[in-house]
Amino acid sequence: MSTQKTPVNNTPLTEEELDHFKEKLNQEKRETETTIQELRDSLDSLNSTADDVQSSQDHHQADLGTKENRKATILKKIEKQVEKLDQIIVALDRIETGNYGICIDTGEPIQKERLEAMPYAIRSVVAKD
Repeated sequence: MSTQKTPVNNTPLTEEELDHFKEKLNQEKRETETTIQELRDSLDSLNSTADDVQSSQDHHQADLGTKENRKATILKKIEKQVEKLDQIIVALDRIETGNYGICIDTGEPIQKERLEAMPYAIRSVVAKD
């Protein structure tokens, strides 16, 4: 069992504010899941067209490099989106446990402006630097 740095129900936010951020987080979650799926579809498409072309002709070395670069770029984007999705899920869990809006490092409230810009933030601006 892990220990939490901040007690349960320690959020400085009202129920109304929590509902607002929960909706923002759920919207971000849906958008992020859609982005991940679109990136995976792009990668699948790139892989299948590469297979078709490879079977019909020899590849020029530069073409192979370009395709590999595109694959690497897509994979990196997927990785970043999966990390974001994980952060969103953590933030939603923190709403449920009453710790949303509290910096995990300092125990101080995270600025509402920061949460509006990045609702899955778990650190205040001071702690992140």
